[in-house]
Amino acid sequence: MRKKPLSKKLIEDFLEISHRLRQRKLTFGGGGGISMQIPASRKVLIKGWEVASEDARKKDISLVDLDGKQLNRVKPCLETPLHLEALKAREDIRAVIHAHSPYLTSFGKVKDRLPKGWLKNYPFLSLSTAFAPYADPGSKELAHLVAKPFRQEEIICVIMEDHGVTVVGPDLFKAYYRLDILEGMAKTFIITKSIQRTIIGKII
Repeated sequence: MRKKPLSKKLIEDFLEISHRLRQRKLTFGGGGGISMQIPASRKVLIKGWEVASEDARKKDISLVDLDGKQLNRVKPCLETPLHLEALKAREDIRAVIHAHSPYLTSFGKVKDRLPKGWLKNYPFLSLSTAFAPYADPGSKELAHLVAKPFRQEEIICVIMEDHGVTVVGPDLFKAYYRLDILEGMAKTFIITKSIQRTIIGKII
């Protein structure tokens, strides 16, 4: 029996979001990557090994199942375990973006030490993000540490200690918009507090 070809729209959407990550400076170099579960299946499209997001083409997309079995000839990216565990964390998670967005990543360093009330105008940052302690990149330990917070329905982003962030959504576009919004909020927060510290001496 011949395998059913992948939808052209799925491939186009995958490449569009992959390219946007670099255009919006949400990741850099070969770091980070995206994945999406194919509707009504256990198959997952995921960025290939050591492929820069902005350079990704159809030939660079790996196909695996939720257990990590490789289904085409393209080797999946280093953080495949992380992507698969996040996809399995909740029924509504169908897409995962792992990125190295600078402001959101650095925000994770201070979030738990901020005075009460500082994040009242940033509900996404205060209520929808969680923190995962450091583990080696590509390890099963890291995958489990990142996936665990996603079992909570309200969590859409996990900030990874000394690494980056992982954002989830019901599709790739929703996950991308969430990442972009969160990065923007973190940038605004950090710049605002930096200005306050300069002008009126407030220190985080």
